[in-house]
Amino acid sequence: MLVLSNIHSLLTQVLEVPRLHTAAVFTPAGQLVCYVCDPIRPKDEVLLIVGLGEEVWHGSGVMESELGRIVVTPVEDVERQDEDEEPLMLVALNATRDMAWADLQSKGQVLADVLSKSWSKHREHLIVPKPVGPTPATALSGKAPPPTTTTTR
Repeated sequence: MLVLSNIHSLLTQVLEVPRLHTAAVFTPAGQLVCYVCDPIRPKDEVLLIVGLGEEVWHGSGVMESELGRIVVTPVEDVERQDEDEEPLMLVALNATRDMAWADLQSKGQVLADVLSKSWSKHREHLIVPKPVGPTPATALSGKAPPPTTTTTR
């Protein structure tokens, strides 16, 4: 179960204001779940970090930007079998250029590991299943997908 007060508490423990000033948890689709940040940071900046974080996750996992250093770490299912599955959630940490990349990545990984232990058992509630059957385009057009044929000899 996602208890936002517990997530908020974990994120708060990671911060080292002013160097590490923002921590956020969001879905792979980019929906913000929870965040904590230095009080002088506006929420719009957090939303920008989440937006950039989605791109960072698909790339190298790290990014240097006008906002500072951003590290995105996936919260993986500990019992995950399929490498193609999306992570349960993503964790983004944003720090100044004064913080070493290795320290930032280490903090992100530790936080993701802690979250994955409690969230893995709730995977079916956290992940939106991929659609099965006709695509939205074929459903709206009224056309059925072409039938598959098999031949026997």
